[in-house]
Amino acid sequence: MKGIDLKSKGIKVNIFGGERELRFDMNTFCELEEIYGDLNAAFDALSEMKLKAVRAFVYAALKSEDETMTLTKVGRNLGIEDLEMLASALSSALDLAMPEGEEEPGEEKAT
Repeated sequence: MKGIDLKSKGIKVNIFGGERELRFDMNTFCELEEIYGDLNAAFDALSEMKLKAVRAFVYAALKSEDETMTLTKVGRNLGIEDLEMLASALSSALDLAMPEGEEEPGEEKAT
């Protein structure tokens, strides 16, 4: 998969006092790889709903819309009550970004 193959769609969520868009593109995946050192490790941590992973995914997905976004800003503005909504929104945003017939990064094709 190439960055150009990713769909330019996101999910709107109400966080940080307004509507924001969670979007996954090549830059988003690079941010996650930079944080975790490995994209598969990032997805493993998200599947376990680790707080660090939720914060990292939200940060990376928001950074496409707002270059001033930081991990600290995200962590300061997220609440525990946001986790369920964000888990669902992140999953939907990832599904929207993937080209047809592609698995999400970190997933292995079933054989």
